[in-house]
Amino acid sequence: MNAQPSPLLNKLVANLDIDAFDDVPSGKLVLQNPKTKEPTTTWIELASPEHESRKRIDLARTRKLRAEFAATGKMPASDPLEDHEDETEYLVAACLGWNVARAGQPLDCTPANVRALLTDPKKQWIRQQVRTGINKTELFIADSAKA
Repeated sequence: MNAQPSPLLNKLVANLDIDAFDDVPSGKLVLQNPKTKEPTTTWIELASPEHESRKRIDLARTRKLRAEFAATGKMPASDPLEDHEDETEYLVAACLGWNVARAGQPLDCTPANVRALLTDPKKQWIRQQVRTGINKTELFIADSAKA
């Protein structure tokens, strides 16, 4: 009789070692071809929810909502245009770096260039991927197991 459990049994009953994974301050979003959904070689480095650039904005939003609720007893109603502009600023703050090219030339990752790209009516597919990316928890978790 075999004293060792089978690999299948080990896999079925294996516990998750929480020390095998750590949150990281940023993650690399690989852009997908908007038609085929295939990954490309273009990436955008996104700030994690715990990164200072996003956390500062999240906490400020929470403080503002709480203050308005405390003052009026109602949840504030916001203007959709202001919501779009706030989201743009949040997405710009979340973009830390990239290897984006335009017309075959590298495009510097500056707040102005990020904002221009994310507000370009012909490039909303990029905005959508960035919006989805900042909510992908797995982008901001890395293996920490020692080899």
